[in-house]
Amino acid sequence: DGMLDQADKPDQAQPAVVAEEDKTIPAPPEKKVLQSVPDVPVEPLAPREVPEMMVERCKKEWQRETASWQLVGMGELADNFKKELPGMRYGINFPHTPELLESSRYGAKWLTKAFHLAGTLPSDNAIKKIRKMRPVSGGGACLKASFEVEYEKDAPGLHKKLFFKYPFDYENPKQRNDRMNSSINLQPGDLAENDAYRLLEATLPFPMPKYYFGDINNQSTNFILITECIPFGDKKKNIADFKPGEVEPAYDKFLDDEQLSSPIEYYRLMTQANATMAGWYKTGRLGDKEKMLQFFFDQTKMIPQSGLPEAEFKSKVNMGEEFLKNIAHFFPSGFISGANLKEWRRVLGIVNAYKPEIMSLAASNDDYTAVAHGNLNVDNTWWWRDEQKKLHVGVLDWGGLGKVCLPQKLWWSYYSAELHLLEDHLDELLQLFVATYRQEGGPSLDVEVVRRDFMFAALDQLVGLLGAIPAIYRVIPKKAWTGGEVKDRNDQRLRDSFLTRMYVMGLVLVTRMIFRFDLGRLCDDLMRMPGMPQKTLPPV
Repeated sequence: DGMLDQADKPDQAQPAVVAEEDKTIPAPPEKKVLQSVPDVPVEPLAPREVPEMMVERCKKEWQRETASWQLVGMGELADNFKKELPGMRYGINFPHTPELLESSRYGAKWLTKAFHLAGTLPSDNAIKKIRKMRPVSGGGACLKASFEVEYEKDAPGLHKKLFFKYPFDYENPKQRNDRMNSSINLQPGDLAENDAYRLLEATLPFPMPKYYFGDINNQSTNFILITECIPFGDKKKNIADFKPGEVEPAYDKFLDDEQLSSPIEYYRLMTQANATMAGWYKTGRLGDKEKMLQFFFDQTKMIPQSGLPEAEFKSKVNMGEEFLKNIAHFFPSGFISGANLKEWRRVLGIVNAYKPEIMSLAASNDDYTAVAHGNLNVDNTWWWRDEQKKLHVGVLDWGGLGKVCLPQKLWWSYYSAELHLLEDHLDELLQLFVATYRQEGGPSLDVEVVRRDFMFAALDQLVGLLGAIPAIYRVIPKKAWTGGEVKDRNDQRLRDSFLTRMYVMGLVLVTRMIFRFDLGRLCDDLMRMPGMPQKTLPPV
């Protein structure tokens, strides 16, 4: 959860069109490798032990006849959100709240039936009790709870503590906008997450939480997803005292230096996980590529017609400049100057005006695309070490899984890193991605193209974050910022509100990147590319 490019992104682009139908998009550049990475072997991810029952379950799921998602309108959602209707994958009614799951209509008997249908509980076993249902906070894509079950027969691999995802409450005024966004704008994101667990659990190069049951109804948009509950460690415990196999604490965005023992070690492993999954997709090792696209939408084909309209962009960039002035003390002394703010506006104006071209360029070469996690970040993972102290990773939160532009999604793995990590290690990490991708079956990539599209993804996020400033003010009033009350990133309100911290520190990070990585020149090079249209840019 916490996927700014999905549920948490404050701005949505203008209506999208399929790239092939947009005649204004310049022809893709000639396919060539400009800067290769030395062919040095990369140590692969540790091999997984996959139970045979899981392998057979996934094979059966690939053979299941299923329906495709049909878009839902506001009226349909309002009429149907309360209904308990059959799911699209297993054809049975399901509970979409903790209260329903514990009710006499469902309960342990229904849970047994559901797990049997999904092939996750042997037919000679059953669930006797559901207990200790508790809400789980964190993230922003849906509601969550944990609960415990008692089986008739305990067995290795059967988890007693489970994790339950379910939709926002449409009747709750504080959740209604989130529910409308997830049910109308972001579907079939929840369906894709269910299908990721249902289909890919046995073939991923790293573990995901063990799947037990999931489904969604197209009419009501209600959904359910039940997996194992990852046993995250105690944040107060010294990381050196964790035993082999013991899961480390749950990590948060924009807190790397205080929570990770060696941040670059974690980012290297996240980079390899991204690249390995992408390489395995290319070879068909994840699953049949054509069949996968029936379940995981090809997002590379959707090119926005434009960036933000002129008046909206002007209003938001003015609001953004005012906010940057109010948090000038979050930057090095003298950074928020008239000259830097002028360049900041110029860069954002180019990125907004050329959004269709930037997105088309990233999608123009299929070598740089694959089915990949949308936000493989520190807060969507869990970590542990083996007997030799080697770090391992598992990956959570698969909402909106689809075919994506890899450099863009690599940015979404790094976007809560500290600037100094990118300054010191970005070249190494990009080369590691390219080398691992090739070693795991993907084609050779030009690391400079990866860097270009990675940086444009960061700048596109910055344009989107301009729309988050009103949300920042709802948590920490504007007067607290203008009055200098928020001294730094350690303000307790920023620490307590992960979304607000993400919005503020994201604005700070990418603004600093513009100057540290000379992204103004990147934008100028874009406008000089052959076939790139000349556009009127907003005044700075």
